[in-house]
Amino acid sequence: MTSPDQFAGVAAAVRTELASVTELAHVNTFHPNAFDWSQVDTAAELDFLSEVVYGEPGHQQQAVAYITKELAQLAEIERHVSTVMALVMGELHDLRDAINTGHELHHALSCFAAEEIQHANTFYRYVRGLSGVEPRVDKALFDDRLDVFRTDDHPYVKLVALCCSAYVGESVITVFEHRVDGLDPQRSHFFTRLLHTHGLDEARHVKIDHVAMKSLYPALTGVQQDRVRQLLGQIEDLNRRLAMSFQEVTTQALGVDFITANPAAAVQLEMTRGFGERIFAGDGTLHTVDEVLDADLRDLVTAFSGTSQVHGTSTPTLSAAMPPIAGGTR
Repeated sequence: MTSPDQFAGVAAAVRTELASVTELAHVNTFHPNAFDWSQVDTAAELDFLSEVVYGEPGHQQQAVAYITKELAQLAEIERHVSTVMALVMGELHDLRDAINTGHELHHALSCFAAEEIQHANTFYRYVRGLSGVEPRVDKALFDDRLDVFRTDDHPYVKLVALCCSAYVGESVITVFEHRVDGLDPQRSHFFTRLLHTHGLDEARHVKIDHVAMKSLYPALTGVQQDRVRQLLGQIEDLNRRLAMSFQEVTTQALGVDFITANPAAAVQLEMTRGFGERIFAGDGTLHTVDEVLDADLRDLVTAFSGTSQVHGTSTPTLSAAMPPIAGGTR
């Protein structure tokens, strides 16, 4: 059960932070009409994608296939996040606790949801232009993934679980954004501009995640915190199934093995595992990815992206060369 004053102690800080995060959401934002789509698949662009993914030229087909799979899959994840955000807002409609009084929470979640559906729109347009295919996976497990949140849990339980599920992927794509910015500081390539502009929204989403993780989650009861972790486990399992399915259909559609000897895929997997395993401490407390970077993971992030922080502000300095991965990938 939730008491009326359960969130009173964090309400002011939450509302103030959400207002600050969304203050410039109308300025620093992402829309597909802003791009020159004729630049998606030029020869120079495909050469750059090979540098981004493999650290060297000569892997254009594999790089295209890898990016097609990842961004089509990400489009589905973001579509799902948008839908669950709308579900949570509907369930918050008649709830007037100290956080959900005023406009700040509804505004922040509305911006988040609108931006995520626009990301899905744009990434699908990008992969169609880049590869000529749009990978489709049997309804993208959408109903199964939505059913995870069709429960009688408190809306904040669902919101925290959703933010935690999105957070790892948002952190990984942020590291990729750092990498392309380091390789292309003038942002002369379409892919750099795509990830940079996407990152304007993602930076706000990560800050909203941090509010959910650092303020809302500690205010939940022990039982509610357990439910957050249960919902998170369910959605992560389904997202892993989704990733495997997207890999299969993309391989079939393009006829390219884009996983074997792919250093970017290996780095991505290592970061995904490392971030996911560390954000929840043994005692159940939640931490940001920058708080849990050990020496090995920090070295991996730095070698790949040129920055020693994921959501920090350090300036990338990077060569195209890829970091070594345990077990060998090249």
